[in-house]
Amino acid sequence: MLTRRSFATFFVAGVFASATNAHTMFNQWIVYRKKHLLIGSHRQDLVTYDLALDLALNLGHLLPEAKARAARAPHVERLASLLATRQLELAIISRGNAKLMLSGEAQFAPYGAIPLMLIADLRSHLLVAHSEFKSEHAWLLTAALNEAGLGLGAVSTALDLIPHPGTSAFHQGLPLSALTSE
Repeated sequence: MLTRRSFATFFVAGVFASATNAHTMFNQWIVYRKKHLLIGSHRQDLVTYDLALDLALNLGHLLPEAKARAARAPHVERLASLLATRQLELAIISRGNAKLMLSGEAQFAPYGAIPLMLIADLRSHLLVAHSEFKSEHAWLLTAALNEAGLGLGAVSTALDLIPHPGTSAFHQGLPLSALTSE
């Protein structure tokens, strides 16, 4: 016989069971990342967000299929975490932060050395990509930035930040078809 108490217990258990099987926001984040080219920035350096918005706007005109969007982390350490785990593959960061992320020093020590490569030198900041960012995508991105007048070439080797192979291929005049699919 089903009493009020046992009914209430089964009802509450049923509600929690269905809630645990529901889609989480994290799953939607994965889908969103696959559909959009996210350009990371952070709130501690407002210039990064302005540059990310500017890049997304330019890419919207020049490379609309990328569906570029600016993404903003609360602080540079969170941005490093997202890059290290490849939840973001592109970011705009200062030269100093690029150097520290690349070596895994100071506040970035918990994330280890992050394998960053240069996509574009934006004068005050750098557009960097995780080393596993597809070469074809880096080539297309570099071509679009170059057309917009934003691909200003390689950064000083003092940072030990090397250009992404796709970016190098574009600057060497190699066609997109020369890059093998990764």
